[in-house]
Amino acid sequence: MKAGVTWDAAAATHLMSRTNFGGTPKQAEQLAARPLKDIVAAMIDEAKAAPSPKAPAWVREPWVNTERVYPETTPAERMENHRKAGERQTRERNELRCWWLDEMIRTATPLREAMTLFWHGHFTTEAKRMFVAQPLYTQNAALRANALGNFRELLGAVTLDAAMLMYLNMEDSDAKKPNENFARELLELFTVGIGNYAEKDIKEIARALTGWTLDAPEGTKKKPTVADAPRAFCRDGLAPTFAKEKHDGGEKTIFGQTGKFGLKDVLEIVAGHPATAKFIGSKMIAFFGAVDPKNELRDRMATAFTKSKGNLADVLAVLLTSHEFFAAASRATLIKSPVQLLVGSCRLLNLDVTATPSLAQVTAAMGQELFNPPNVKGWPGGRDWISSGTLAVRYHLPEALFDGKEPAGFEPIATDRNFALPADESARRDLLKRLKEFDAKRREERKKDGFKVAFDSAKVFDGPVPEKAGALVDGLLARLTVVAPRADTRATLVEAVDKASPADPVKLACRLILMTPEYQLS
Repeated sequence: MKAGVTWDAAAATHLMSRTNFGGTPKQAEQLAARPLKDIVAAMIDEAKAAPSPKAPAWVREPWVNTERVYPETTPAERMENHRKAGERQTRERNELRCWWLDEMIRTATPLREAMTLFWHGHFTTEAKRMFVAQPLYTQNAALRANALGNFRELLGAVTLDAAMLMYLNMEDSDAKKPNENFARELLELFTVGIGNYAEKDIKEIARALTGWTLDAPEGTKKKPTVADAPRAFCRDGLAPTFAKEKHDGGEKTIFGQTGKFGLKDVLEIVAGHPATAKFIGSKMIAFFGAVDPKNELRDRMATAFTKSKGNLADVLAVLLTSHEFFAAASRATLIKSPVQLLVGSCRLLNLDVTATPSLAQVTAAMGQELFNPPNVKGWPGGRDWISSGTLAVRYHLPEALFDGKEPAGFEPIATDRNFALPADESARRDLLKRLKEFDAKRREERKKDGFKVAFDSAKVFDGPVPEKAGALVDGLLARLTVVAPRADTRATLVEAVDKASPADPVKLACRLILMTPEYQLS
């Protein structure tokens, strides 16, 4: 590390706040006793070696489309199948959010989940446009499996994942009419970034990617569907399949290179482009909150990316051992994402928690619904996490964690409706009425399990609970925050605990700290 950077307990606290959803003072002291380089290497190795979490019980291989429409399917059967499938998919998406939240809260390798969350916001797919839940799981599994591996392999896994093929319309792209949606986002948002490609590159890549679709696994017997059925009613499976007859086999020119390129060639070209190394470095820097005004850190990360041929572990190691990451300007300046705020609270308070749809909805109400980013660009992050609506939920988070109640402003501030209302007034009123009834039913379904969270004061401190209010507050501030509180904040906390003489002073102090501005920072 460069001169002027001190590796101590405060630096270890900073590292854990950005990579581990937080850490305790005891853990910080233990880390500070070892060299930073060794700590980061061990964190990365442990994250890479950790076994994959068990898939949700509803994941099936091969997946079966229960909405398929056959010539003998009656209109009534078609509607009933669609209704049942819709209810099942909604339930499975809710369970998927709970499954991942539970993994983040309980995992022994939080860095892997932090990196999975990073890639989740990079390679986005919106649940509101994905009516099948299983591809959202398989994409999440692919992100986790490759989170600290090789970028080219990660890019390939995501590109051919059913979620991406469906979301950006590549499954129906053929030589006669290449769909440019994925090609455009591949360059703009996933690899080289704006300013490093031309419109011609998008069109040529779209041609090169034609022919890929989703089908049943090879050897599966398929029964023909009706000819005019929409894709949702005739999809045979979720296995990525190359249909050579639909591929444009002609020559393409991409970034000045010419050949009869296909998917493999495209991925090699864009993953190896010099701009990709810088783009990925910049995205990691923003996510982990390092200040890099001269792009010196980005350039060193890009060098590591190029030298290692896209080894993401090497790139992350450069970031997490850099003087920029540990600089004063980088500390306690990152507003916690809703997921980081909730997961970190559960971990730091040692809560006995079971993730339920209600708990998962808390992050949505704060602006980050897992598996459902606002658009293909993902969540902007930073100060955009804060608005009058989301801040209210943040400050009322203790109501969910300590009281099992819905925080004020609990409903998400953005709607997931992605269609226009009818122009006819009567039809519009009828649709709005049905939507209101559907939302009410959905809220009741979500509330069924409520909040399964239990707080135990004895589990918050690593040692004996301090008896005096001042020592109690200071101990909890050291555990829960990464920035020294303002003098008036500490004084108010001490006075509140001292004067209230509550039956559970630890719980009261924790509740108040979670409502402070300081707690919002990582």
